[in-house]
Amino acid sequence: MIFTSLSAAILAGGKAERMLGQDKGLLLYQDKPMVLWISSALRGVVDEVFINANRNLEHYAEFGYEVILDGLDYQGKGPLSGLFTCLAFAKTSHLLVSPCDTPRISSEAFARLKQASQSRPETIHYLSAASGIHPLHAILPTASALAALKHFFDKEQGCSVMAFYEAFGCQSVIWEDDAALLNVNTSKQLK
Repeated sequence: MIFTSLSAAILAGGKAERMLGQDKGLLLYQDKPMVLWISSALRGVVDEVFINANRNLEHYAEFGYEVILDGLDYQGKGPLSGLFTCLAFAKTSHLLVSPCDTPRISSEAFARLKQASQSRPETIHYLSAASGIHPLHAILPTASALAALKHFFDKEQGCSVMAFYEAFGCQSVIWEDDAALLNVNTSKQLK
């Protein structure tokens, strides 16, 4: 397997239960929707960006990105539903994913993931920091990860992202700037 191209999916399909159901990607962080912070950080690192969302599709489309909805086959499996949908949609050799609720993430963090993936293209790479692992900041080999995820759904009862990564083969990429990985889950964190 070789690394030839990279697209990115911004994962905005969650229920945002800790944010009282508000669509987190559309919430303002420093006067800008969080999804736009992510797309700005992806610029220059990937060939194409699209958004995975399950509501407010028109609002997301207004930002100029293609928006894809989770498929019916694997709905209800948490972030793995979005991951499956994005892998099935991607036309590149590798797919970078990022959650919509980490507005401080930088292009440098994504570039570090890309570099790791170019060195070992057959492996899933995800960010980790002092605060712990961040498995939804990751690069996956598209075709093989999609096939493996189908198999994982058929064999496994759980919906753990890390369980899937470990079954596939993964490696963490250390990112020293822990503050850049802030995951916004409360209104207070938006300020």
